[in-house]
Amino acid sequence: MSVIYVDLSYHDWDRVKGELDWAAIRRATSPVLCLRASYGDPQGYHPASPHVNEMARGAAGAGFDLIGGYHNLIKGDQASTNRQVDYLRRTLDGISAVWAMLDVERYPELVANGLWPRFDDVRRFVDRWHAVDQRVLAIYLPEWNWAGYLGKPDLRPLGAPLVASAYGTNPTGAPADVYARAGGDGGPGWAAYGGVTPSIWQYGSNVACPGASAQTDCNAFRGSLDQLRALLVKDDTMTPAEFSAILSDPAVAAQMRALPWQYVGGGIPAGTSTLKVLNTILETTTATPTAAAIAAATVQALAGQAPADAAAAIVAAIGKDRAAALATALTAATR
Repeated sequence: MSVIYVDLSYHDWDRVKGELDWAAIRRATSPVLCLRASYGDPQGYHPASPHVNEMARGAAGAGFDLIGGYHNLIKGDQASTNRQVDYLRRTLDGISAVWAMLDVERYPELVANGLWPRFDDVRRFVDRWHAVDQRVLAIYLPEWNWAGYLGKPDLRPLGAPLVASAYGTNPTGAPADVYARAGGDGGPGWAAYGGVTPSIWQYGSNVACPGASAQTDCNAFRGSLDQLRALLVKDDTMTPAEFSAILSDPAVAAQMRALPWQYVGGGIPAGTSTLKVLNTILETTTATPTAAAIAAATVQALAGQAPADAAAAIVAAIGKDRAAALATALTAATR
């Protein structure tokens, strides 16, 4: 079982003069899609990525629900890396993309200007991405680039799904047919390198994808659509253990302590609880059922709060109706 999806950019848009048939593309592949979102440093070399918004809208309207966007990385310092990360994030937010991909290649224009990305650039981008964004970041880093120009680094520390690129003779044909002819789930594009087995294989760039063109980049994932979805989109469901850990955080506990008493200057005293405060009031007033004692006990239990604040706290804790009933009962008890 495998899932096939396409990469598209403005080049694909131009080949068909914007007449992309999204429904046909989805029928021939899957509801997964990766669009070129950004390229380079917005304060430096950054070729435009036109039509990404129109493509995202068209795809979403045809039922694509795993839309991602990729960024063409260029060489730069930390400041440049930060700008590149933010550039991609802004674009992804604008098209409601749920996952991202970093494209690490030696385009001729980058080589000519000394801007082709080194592995240090890759590491900086990945580290910065994980520090500021929760979306999955896949890494498109072909083996030929890894072996021939980046020094064969260990890819495991990146902690990212690896997208391999191996076209073979790069034949044309329908998406599924080209994948099968390339070897399918046992093809050469699944060979491990850098200590990592590719999660995704881009197996051709001359694929004749219905609805697109005869020069479409196609990718395969060995597994089900649900498995690919789990790879590309983080599960935000909180486990009981995670929730418990949050509640145990002293900073969270301090904020929650004030929640039952939302009035100026209020707050449950440290070392006690709402129930203990009310119980102290009850015990004290039962022992000395006079209005003055009740007032004094209430103020004492609330760590010296003013009577008006104490009254407001009781109303906030038990509601107006029960507070009124309590006041009536206490009044009767002191007669």
